[in-house]
Amino acid sequence: MTEASWDLFRLFSVVARTGSVNRAAHELGMSQPTLSRRLKELERYVAAPLFFRASSGVKLTREGEDLQRSAGDMMLAFESFHRDLRSRVGQRSSVVRISATEGMTKHWLLPRVAELRRRDSRIYLEIISTVNQQSLATSDLDYVIRMGDPGENDLIGKRVADVPMGIFASEQYLAGRPAPRSLSELRDHDIIGHTADFVSFRNVRLNQRHLLEYFSEAAGIRSVVRVNPVANHFAASGCGLGLALLAVPFAQAEGLVQVLPQETVTMNVWLLRRRESDLRKLTREVRRFLEAEFAASREWLAGSPRNARVTKRKA
Repeated sequence: MTEASWDLFRLFSVVARTGSVNRAAHELGMSQPTLSRRLKELERYVAAPLFFRASSGVKLTREGEDLQRSAGDMMLAFESFHRDLRSRVGQRSSVVRISATEGMTKHWLLPRVAELRRRDSRIYLEIISTVNQQSLATSDLDYVIRMGDPGENDLIGKRVADVPMGIFASEQYLAGRPAPRSLSELRDHDIIGHTADFVSFRNVRLNQRHLLEYFSEAAGIRSVVRVNPVANHFAASGCGLGLALLAVPFAQAEGLVQVLPQETVTMNVWLLRRRESDLRKLTREVRRFLEAEFAASREWLAGSPRNARVTKRKA
């Protein structure tokens, strides 16, 4: 025997505390012969007897008393470590970290947080709101709600919705000049931002690419402001600065007016996660909740006109 497992010292400590192999075996939920055999393994390892039998049970030998003191210190240290570990792991297990775009965060995710916490108050969300594609592989994220290209192949998840992108302006801006009647007239208007400000246009359908081409051409001629993050395009459009390419349901929620409503670019929405994320019970609960909410709000995310002013989760 080259080394003794931690479990042997744990068994020894219980026998030393109870003073009886029978009582210790009952407390440990194992048979007396099995416990006796394991104690013999430990005695062979230390090369000394640890107990001698007495009428009331067992007594510790001198070597057993020395080992009990050492084992007691180890047990105390391990219990302290275990409590600290449970505390740290427990705290992290109650935190679910999600990355989503600014528009998705403001108009879809945040309105659902109260309902999620009503179902389980232990859940604590940390939301990273950014248009940049956050990586699950290199960051401590549980979920990414991603628009466009799902990206990393080592992640799992599903396409949960489709969100159209369209061209929007404020009523203030349109009061000063007529709305464009065709994509070619975009070059006659002030443009906010550029198509290069958006990521994940790689999988745009071929029959929709002309919108991006016309908008990009107009931005090259009449771009009046370029502001990051892209969420500020909503604010710039609301200030009457020009036309902006925005997610339809979020722009509708901001009270903006869609011009050329027949011209849109559809972006897929993906809910992605690591396989390991399902090891946490609360994280699984959040995933099921998000999937159900995406299924229930597909019509709103698709920019249904009758839902243009709806921003909160339906009861």
